[in-house]
Amino acid sequence: MPEFCKILAGPVVLISQDALRWGFHLIGRHVTDISDDEHALANKNAEILYEQYLKSGNYTIVLEGLFTWDNEKSSQGNAKHLVELAHDYGFDARSIVLKADKEELLARNGTRQYEVPSKEFEMLHDGVYKTVDASEIVVDSTGQTPDETIRVLKSTLGL
Repeated sequence: MPEFCKILAGPVVLISQDALRWGFHLIGRHVTDISDDEHALANKNAEILYEQYLKSGNYTIVLEGLFTWDNEKSSQGNAKHLVELAHDYGFDARSIVLKADKEELLARNGTRQYEVPSKEFEMLHDGVYKTVDASEIVVDSTGQTPDETIRVLKSTLGL
């Protein structure tokens, strides 16, 4: 994600839900020990930080994480709400969905510091990809290196 931020007009702030969740809120714990309420709290903290940067009006903001499009009950949050929040402050916002083949995502998950258990992975995968809005930018990164995905994003966004 930091590589993506480098192609954007600055100053850029990157708010990573994983960094907030695992490096701030849930330090030293395992995914299986975390309740939906705790995930929702971590998501709310990311949203509060996002809103503070929106209020300042001085940044290109990248809010990275797993989001559904419009499921208001999701403990992971929903992108539609975040886009609407940006619009409330007078800013353009776009939701970008990075997709990949499910098997490739499972393999990537296995290399993460905080590997998501298979049952939760299935739930997250289904929740995130179940509803993709027509306004969302969807990029398929199956078989691509991060640099190749950045090039596609750059082209897609006209940067």
